Amino acid sequence: LLNAGALPNQDPINCLQIALRMGNYELMNLLLRHGANVNYFCRVNTTHFPSALQYALKDEVMLRMLMNYGYDVHRCFDCPRGNSSHSQYVTDGWTSTVIKDTMFCEVITLSWLKHLSGKVVRVMLDYVDHVNICWKLEAVLKEQELWPDISSILTNPRPLKHLCRLKIRECMGRLRLRCPVFMTFLPLPNCLKDYILYKEYDLYGQENFVGTY
Repeated sequence: LLNAGALPNQDPINCLQIALRMGNYELMNLLLRHGANVNYFCRVNTTHFPSALQYALKDEVMLRMLMNYGYDVHRCFDCPRGNSSHSQYVTDGWTSTVIKDTMFCEVITLSWLKHLSGKVVRVMLDYVDHVNICWKLEAVLKEQELWPDISSILTNPRPLKHLCRLKIRECMGRLRLRCPVFMTFLPLPNCLKDYILYKEYDLYGQENFVGTY
């Protein structure tokens, strides 16, 4: 169906969302290669960041696949409260705010998810330039084993090579990045194409389904 031109973003229930909930790497990869929108937003329990991330927090293979295909990581660090104190709720996490524009920091700092915060944020930092983290997220990250590494990345300039990769990816756009045919026409060495496509972090392509979690 996809080869014949079926559109993967037309269904009321997103096809990629179903593949993510199933944990089916092959189906996820197939849909993404055929133009599935990695930055879709679920109409139920909307979040400030694209909805796909909710299903990949515990799985680095999924997480890397989303990021490699152009997931909007910056939206996860876009907290309007910044260094200001965040609201405290009577019930930890599941409150009336889940039907509003819930921030990433509110989700990843939930009592049953905060142990993953260091690993998830560390992966995200491979796909952004300089970002600021809000007070609430920083407080939880400081309790994690990976905080020294995260802190070092946040407080030091990013490598020029990394910044160039991000700029090239931005200029290319998400649809060109996922198109193998387009990449073959780029007048660049294969090693540079692999770097632009984050092949060193392509756990699915390397058949490394264990990850680091």
